[in-house]
Amino acid sequence: MGNNQQANLAADIRKTKFTALKDQQCSLNMQIRLAMQLHDKKAQEDLEKKLREVTEKIEQIIF
Repeated sequence: MGNNQQANLAADIRKTKFTALKDQQCSLNMQIRLAMQLHDKKAQEDLEKKLREVTEKIEQIIF
């Protein structure tokens, strides 16, 4: 496998991981909104913690 193919493969993996994390971020945001509507403070806090972790992973990919 040439360097160009390896670079393309790495870029594709990175895009796939980024897309999966963005989907997870969107899902967590919706779950947080639902927890807020249900006045479930504990669930909201847990989800916000997960959201921060996902956001950090996204930032690592971007930078």
